[in-house]
Amino acid sequence: SVLAASASFAQSTSPSEDTVPLLSLISDIAKRSGKRFVVDPRAQVDVTLIPRKAEPLSYAELLTVLHVHDLAAVEEGAMVRVIPDANIRNLAVPLLEDTAERAEADYVTKVIPVRTTPAAMLVPMLRPLMPVQAHLAASICTNDLVIVDTAANVRRIEGIVRSLDDGEEPYTPRECAP
Repeated sequence: SVLAASASFAQSTSPSEDTVPLLSLISDIAKRSGKRFVVDPRAQVDVTLIPRKAEPLSYAELLTVLHVHDLAAVEEGAMVRVIPDANIRNLAVPLLEDTAERAEADYVTKVIPVRTTPAAMLVPMLRPLMPVQAHLAASICTNDLVIVDTAANVRRIEGIVRSLDDGEEPYTPRECAP
C-alpha cells in the first residue's frame, strides 16, 4: 500500500547513528593535530558516514568529507579555515610542487608549463573538466597554465596537458617574442 511505502521511505531517510555533526569531526581532528580551526557558519552540516567506524577520521578524510559538502579547508600556519568551496580561488592556497604529497581533496595552485601547444588554446578544452569553484587561466607570454583545484584534479589536468602537448617544436608566442 501507499501508506506502507511512505512509512518505509520515512524510516530509510531518518537521521541515524551514522550521522554526526561536522563540527564534532573537526573538533576531534583539532584535538589530535593541535591545529586551530575557524569554521564558516555555513559549514554547520550533519555528515553521514556509513559505516560509522570507531576510529577517528584522518585530516585527509576530513578534506574529502568537506569536499562532498561543497566546503574546503585552507591552512594558514597553525590555523585552518573551513569555508564554502566557492570562495577557494580567492584565498592563498599552497603551490603544489611536483614532489609534494597532498591529500586528493586538498586545494592547491599549480603552474603547468606548456611546451609545444598554445596554452590559451587548451583552456576552453580543459575548463569543462573542472568544477565551478576551480580556476584555470593561460599566461600567454610564458605559455603556462595556472590552475586552482583539488590536488587530484590538478594532477589529472596536468596529465591531460602532457598528453596533448606532444609536438616537437616548442611554441613561442609572436606577440611576446623578443
